[in-house]
Amino acid sequence: MNSRTDSDLQDQLAQMSKELSKLKSAELLYRDEISALKAETRSYREEIESLSRRNQDLERQAVQDTPARTIGTEVRLRYLERHRKSMGKFIGKEGYDRIKRGDRAAHRGRPIVDSWLCLTGQVTDHDVYKDLYGVSPKCMMQWIGIPEIVETTGFRASLQSEGRLKGDFPGLFGRFLELVDGYPSPDEIRKAFETDKSLQQCHQRLQYCYDSIVAANPR
Repeated sequence: MNSRTDSDLQDQLAQMSKELSKLKSAELLYRDEISALKAETRSYREEIESLSRRNQDLERQAVQDTPARTIGTEVRLRYLERHRKSMGKFIGKEGYDRIKRGDRAAHRGRPIVDSWLCLTGQVTDHDVYKDLYGVSPKCMMQWIGIPEIVETTGFRASLQSEGRLKGDFPGLFGRFLELVDGYPSPDEIRKAFETDKSLQQCHQRLQYCYDSIVAANPR
């Protein structure tokens, strides 16, 4: 009786040992599968992040390239319209408008395009940029999506390049930059142009000052 009981116990222990061994094997397989899934998930996440960065780079490049293409088109249309006029052909209002837009494109300050030329190494003397626009190319790229800054720095460059940077404009421009520098990020600056009365008024005064200088000294 005792021998059968011992034998039964041994059989049960052996069976339990087999079951435990199976459970351990299954646990190891599950762990391996979970590790593989985690690695695959991490790989997908890295790929998504890489694609997202690439998409952001392409969007940023498109923003930078668009003004350059626009300027190039306007300048070339001016060239063709002027030649058509020299041939004695009638160019009409549309032709004169193209010439006028081409003149503006060729001579007006273009802060985004010019900063891109500097940062891509096509222009190496960045002091030239800062002397025209009053800010560095790097700063301008940070503010690329803020039209008020793009417009105002363009005004300054136009006046500076033509020797007309005078009157109230330099002081107002300095105050404008002080107000802008008071905000920690481009997003905060963008919002400030909707809420900060001092910044809004300074921008409006710069617009008025620029228009007044141009009107008083037409070219």
